[in-house]
Amino acid sequence: MVTSALVEVLIVTGPLGAGKTTAVNRLLKAEVAAGRRVAVLINEFGAISVDGTLVDAERPELAGVENLVNGCACCSLRDDVVATLKAWCDQPEGVGPQRVVLETTGLADPTDLLDLELEPELLGRLRLAGLLTVLSSLSPVDHLRTKPLVHRQAALASLIQLSKGDLDPSAAVAWESELRATFKQIPLVATRHGVTPEGSPDPWLGDVRPLPEGWAPTLGASFAEARSLTLHWDHPLDPAALEALLLAPPVCGELLRAKGVCAFAGWAERADGSDRWAFQLADGRLEISPLPLGTNGSPAACAAVVIGTGLDRDHWQRALRTLERAPLGQRRKTLI
Repeated sequence: MVTSALVEVLIVTGPLGAGKTTAVNRLLKAEVAAGRRVAVLINEFGAISVDGTLVDAERPELAGVENLVNGCACCSLRDDVVATLKAWCDQPEGVGPQRVVLETTGLADPTDLLDLELEPELLGRLRLAGLLTVLSSLSPVDHLRTKPLVHRQAALASLIQLSKGDLDPSAAVAWESELRATFKQIPLVATRHGVTPEGSPDPWLGDVRPLPEGWAPTLGASFAEARSLTLHWDHPLDPAALEALLLAPPVCGELLRAKGVCAFAGWAERADGSDRWAFQLADGRLEISPLPLGTNGSPAACAAVVIGTGLDRDHWQRALRTLERAPLGQRRKTLI
């Protein structure tokens, strides 16, 4: 027996580093607290899912977690999205998720996801509940005009959340003014650490409007030109060297995003039994936060994902590898 009620899907989109995963974790926490079965489908641009690791560590009680990597959920991985949603819809009543959060990569145009309800395998089984776009107030406000992909992600939203305003209130005011002038019909909420003010619109009750006439999906220049590099570490890192590398201007190209999991040389294991730390670089700001053990009780693998345009891959591979500090008596791997 399959579930009879429609599975509700909330799409969460927005540029790289806007704070989507923070928003997703808050959404998932609220759903679990409300007693609903909720699953998450995460799409990342890179060979590994760092965001999936962060969600898995915080939300072990989810009805399902699926990671799609090395592609875009709205184009090259669309079949995988449909297959995952169908599998969840096929689960017996009382087991499968009632709601699904679908987080796109920051390089995705979500246009092609707005017709998921019409897929033959999902017809009559799924309802698109809303499209939440997360934007960072730390990004240049002119990105709304100069970055077509950012404009499209905002224009399709049923709700916009403006993040990180507590870090730069004046920038948040500028973004809010620009958004309200450009998208008068879209509700806008400012968040603090992914938390919305009391009384804010429910993202699951979004009014997903029909696409404007002539509106067609596009990869956008950002996705076409961006490249990712993934590197796995074998030893703890020098924390000061990591900070220096990620905050320095790249030798060439543009660094759009960096994130990963690592252990730090000289840093003791925490009381929760984990020595892992998650790092995130976005808007020129590096954040480091403790990462608990996974749901299986094991620490996450140490790895980094670097995303950018025109980056020197050989330089970044060497630079990331030289951050390692092998324990006494062990040899650090060298890049050949």
